[in-house]
Amino acid sequence: MTRSSRLILVCAAVAAASAFALLAGCETAKKPAEPREVARGNERYFPTGDRSTSSVLLRQFMPREIRVGQEYDSTIEVINLTNGTLRNVTVNLESLANTQYISASPAATRSQAGDMSWLVAEIPASGMREIKLRAKAVAPGVASNCLTVGFANMLCASSTVVQPSLVLEKRAAPEICGTCEEIKFTYLVKNAGTGTAEGVVIKDALPAGLTTTDGKSTVEIAAGDLGEGAEKSFNISVQAAKRGRYSSSATATSSAGLSTRSSDPATVVKQPVFAFSCDANNRVFLGRDLDYRITVRNIGDCAAQGATVKALVPAGASYLSADNSGRLEGGYAVWNMTSLPAGQATTVTMRIRPSSIGFAKVDATASAACAAPVTTTCATEVVGIPAILLEVVDTVDPISVGAETTFVVTATNQGSSDDTNVKVIATLPASMEFVSGSGATPVTVSGQTVTMSPVAKLAPGAKAEWRVVIKAKSVSDARSRWEMTSDQFKVPVIETESSNLYAP
Repeated sequence: MTRSSRLILVCAAVAAASAFALLAGCETAKKPAEPREVARGNERYFPTGDRSTSSVLLRQFMPREIRVGQEYDSTIEVINLTNGTLRNVTVNLESLANTQYISASPAATRSQAGDMSWLVAEIPASGMREIKLRAKAVAPGVASNCLTVGFANMLCASSTVVQPSLVLEKRAAPEICGTCEEIKFTYLVKNAGTGTAEGVVIKDALPAGLTTTDGKSTVEIAAGDLGEGAEKSFNISVQAAKRGRYSSSATATSSAGLSTRSSDPATVVKQPVFAFSCDANNRVFLGRDLDYRITVRNIGDCAAQGATVKALVPAGASYLSADNSGRLEGGYAVWNMTSLPAGQATTVTMRIRPSSIGFAKVDATASAACAAPVTTTCATEVVGIPAILLEVVDTVDPISVGAETTFVVTATNQGSSDDTNVKVIATLPASMEFVSGSGATPVTVSGQTVTMSPVAKLAPGAKAEWRVVIKAKSVSDARSRWEMTSDQFKVPVIETESSNLYAP
């Protein structure tokens, strides 16, 4: 629709040189506005011309009379008749007759065709805007102008434009001691933008050697929707397979394609590690007390908490004592330690008393929280002490010449180990004559030498006995010599028995 077809003109005219008339073709208002001094006004309701159905009242005030060439001011009032705001109100100067335009306040806008108009952005309900116009008459007669008004209220729809923004922070313990200890991860995700971040998911691909407590290699958390400024925190536990340095960064994404990445905080996993040894004498005699010295050293890189050392009391031995608050528990000597720092060692001692010959073997174990147990073994040979006693007693003394007496010969093992190849040889004086011999082994004679065949083994506490019968041949203060040897005693054990031989 063109301006001329949708707008109704309002005209104003003034008589020049004491004459005035209306512009031809323009209607004057039936009821002029309240007259100002030396001014006359026209008004019109737009768009229908009727107050009850119109939205804008346009008024124009001009002097009643002007002189040719004299500048004059006219006022244009634009009044909003509605209860709402009118926007984009345009006042158009449709024509000037016998008039030269000079200026306006606010200034008019000229089109390329020379048309003049004023744009009023908006007029509030029942409000008014005013335009001041300065012009001058060109010749005697009637000076006039015609105005139209229009407005273009808009139906506006708007949407709030938002921009969600995800921020993800990952926190991890910088250091732990022991692979059995869980590593705590905290994921803090926040919507730092506007609007809602929908369907937020956090993912963290764990480095090799780390798994979640249920054995997965990736952490995945459904964080859900995050409103503007909202923040959520999640705690996850993971475990390390071995000591080392572990780090990874996590990502947070939304269903709309938002994405962000966290930093990659590192956790150093340290581990206590034991080195273990046992020390004892290589060889001891039966009946002697024996000490076992057990040393445990932490060669790892963090303290072993709750370290325990256990040593089995060997079979055939009696537990006597343990230092460093050790105690006997179920056949074991046990030492409990509060902590064994990295790089340090401790030595504990157990004392036992062997009760049998052989090897006294000790198996020991060291363990601690988060440390693999280690074992060690040491053994001591327990040997007996050979000790043999030779006794020779004659049953009749003194002995009359021609009579007999019996020498009772006894070899006793008083030691703690076997004696082997125990052999006794007697040398009789010339005043004695061998009659017979019997006992543990066969007895033989060669001249004045009487030999008791060797006893293959004589156990600790065992005895071997022989009886050698002799006859007195001549008067004498006689001495018989008895020698005993064995594998353990190469130097003979000598016994001399005196006998008094007399004449009847």
